[in-house]
Amino acid sequence: MSWNNNWRLKGKSVNKYLITKNNLIRLIAFTAVFSLAFINLYKPFNSEKWYPVSSVGYFFFSFILVLTGIIVIAISRFVMYRFVRKHSLYNTEYALWIVLEIVALSGFYTLYTIAVRDDLNFWSWEDIITVFKDASINTFLVIFLPYTVSWLFFSYTDKKGRLKQLENNVLHPEPTIIQFHDEKGELRFSVSSENIIYLEAADNYVEINYLKQGKIAQHLLRNSLKKLSSELDKTAIRRCHRSYMVNFEHVIALRRNNDEIDLEIDVPDIKKIPVSKTHGDETTEAFMAFSGRQIKQ
Repeated sequence: MSWNNNWRLKGKSVNKYLITKNNLIRLIAFTAVFSLAFINLYKPFNSEKWYPVSSVGYFFFSFILVLTGIIVIAISRFVMYRFVRKHSLYNTEYALWIVLEIVALSGFYTLYTIAVRDDLNFWSWEDIITVFKDASINTFLVIFLPYTVSWLFFSYTDKKGRLKQLENNVLHPEPTIIQFHDEKGELRFSVSSENIIYLEAADNYVEINYLKQGKIAQHLLRNSLKKLSSELDKTAIRRCHRSYMVNFEHVIALRRNNDEIDLEIDVPDIKKIPVSKTHGDETTEAFMAFSGRQIKQ
């Protein structure tokens, strides 16, 4: 059956952290604890006059009263959870939902108060309105304070989690997938950029050397380094020689010995990659940009 949205109070959707299953359970639990403490300290609804009991007896009496109210809230939040699994919940609707919770709880406490107090007439509208007014104020306080504290806590933990995720993404960014096409433009090979070590020209092919389960593997691609160089110009894989392209994220040192320059790679058992004079400046710039290490003389 399709959902009719014509009657709904649309607007901005409520923050997701307010309607997750775990946070709904936390809200109910915290409200229960707070309500029990509130009733025993504040003694609303003139409840201390209902029965001549000790403080311990009053505690157990209030526990039953709070438990009943929490059951109402739990049912309400269960319905909310089921609802948001299929539909969006807007801020105005969420606020109205809370108002209805307060009205329902106030009505229950009003009926209960009139039923147990001898000085109130169950059929008197004046008594009902008076008690309902007091019940609404007390119920609002019982709900508003724990709800507000819970929302602030949920917001704080959500923002903290987002910040941690952002920091994690900066420190450990998601690997970029490099797609290699042959000379005809057909996709032939895809690999994570962080696993690529170097490319080496081999006649009409390019040998892609990459890490596979911690070991060096090769893939032959029919293409040229010249064409791949233009395709990979926005990555850390740069030309250093007419026969080599290197992923400079794996370069740990640029070594100059007399007139010869070569690159040291951070992977064991990898040969040193030569640098030609033609690509000397380009290699130095790439090394400083992606390796961030000092040049060894």
